[in-house]
Amino acid sequence: MIESMPIDTIDILVIFGYLLGVIGIGYYASRKVKTSADYAVAGRQFNLPILSGTLIGSTIGAAATMGKAGKTFEAGYAVLYASLAYLVGYLFLAILAPKLRAANIDSLPDVLQRRFGPGMRIMAAVILLIVVVPMVSIQLIACALIVTKFMPDLGLGYGEVIILAAIIIVLYTLLGGLLAVAYTDLAQVIIMMFGLGLLLPIFLALDLGSMSAIKAALEPPTAGWLGGLSPGYVISFFPIFTAFVVIDAGSWQRIAAAKNAEDLRPAMLITAGFYGFWSILVVGLGVVAFNTYPDLASPDSAIPQMVMDYMPPVFKGICLAAIIALIMSTADSLLLIAGTTVSWDYIRVIRPETADKKLLRISRVTIMVAGVLSVLFALSKIPLFDINALSLAVFVSGLFVPIMAALFYKKATSAGAVAASITGIVVVLGLYGMQLGLGINMPLQPIIIGLSLSAAMFVLVSQLTYKNARITAPVLTPVK
Repeated sequence: MIESMPIDTIDILVIFGYLLGVIGIGYYASRKVKTSADYAVAGRQFNLPILSGTLIGSTIGAAATMGKAGKTFEAGYAVLYASLAYLVGYLFLAILAPKLRAANIDSLPDVLQRRFGPGMRIMAAVILLIVVVPMVSIQLIACALIVTKFMPDLGLGYGEVIILAAIIIVLYTLLGGLLAVAYTDLAQVIIMMFGLGLLLPIFLALDLGSMSAIKAALEPPTAGWLGGLSPGYVISFFPIFTAFVVIDAGSWQRIAAAKNAEDLRPAMLITAGFYGFWSILVVGLGVVAFNTYPDLASPDSAIPQMVMDYMPPVFKGICLAAIIALIMSTADSLLLIAGTTVSWDYIRVIRPETADKKLLRISRVTIMVAGVLSVLFALSKIPLFDINALSLAVFVSGLFVPIMAALFYKKATSAGAVAASITGIVVVLGLYGMQLGLGINMPLQPIIIGLSLSAAMFVLVSQLTYKNARITAPVLTPVK
């Protein structure tokens, strides 16, 4: 390993130049926002490049990069099972997305209202809002870890960085809505590819010097196919991550924003391909970091540590800007979901006469409130991979069964959907509480039990409340 070099003024300038650039993009996009539809779904004008860029940008966040590299310290290459679960989800979504766009579905709560009525739409909106705050906080925590550890000369504390990062992300999201988010996502993907996808591996390989040294650096920290993880834990990746991708609110929002339905399938496949490449890259970097820094106190900081140690000035600034880019590209999407969920999926349902300009204003106020709540949540330092898994488990357990039933199941009822949602959330939270608070572990992961009981409750209640005269048709025909 080369001697660690402090961050230079030129690197600071590169990073601040990037931050000013994303704010400028937000201001540019704000001039095109005239209605709440412009703000929420960008006027439905996304072409294939913009669509692919914003899907990738919203997918590759702190958990998928820093968190995954950190988890590699524990499980080595077995972390790629989680990535495989994501890829399966994208393949399924590639089939489903054109059907969703053809049906003009705007959001997850929208499809639930079409099948089960406004009450279920409001319940889904509440679940989304509950999940958004901790997931935004993951991104803020990641940003704080980077700045406080690797840019101490700035004199910013952990809390100060979280607040500053939140202000910047909230600001450009407030200004331009989905259009600003999409433009910045595309720019951020380019920066990520150039900085972390190209430059860092090149400088690492140059420093290692020989194929034998590279091979030694890629030796996994644990032996075996499961990397020390239990089979149940690995299996749980699929119901958590595959189901999450299929009902990802950010992806559904971008599907609604597509100009042409035929662009959706290639966009999803491009996103899947990029995610696969990125996962292999990140896990590989995590393994190299384990062999280079076996005593690293915070495994989540492995990749930024490598940037500091291996990258020369200017390139170091570009790579750190790339890390900040991937953090922001997920956080802005989540904040936008919060804003549009309240205005479109709550206020517009209970008060359909609300003026469009007021809906737009409500979206922006909600984004600010969500930003503040995320800051408060982020002040507790929680491992990124674990908090991400818990948030996804709550989201999937509460909404996956009702959404799939709304789309495809002929004998679905509103009572069944409500029962399934409540059952899934209560079971998952209860089981996680038993694990974390009492140290009681179940033979199966909470998400598997939660989803199974949610599905069982849905079928049972739907059978008990099914009446031919009141039943509604599935929103989509079955996927073939």
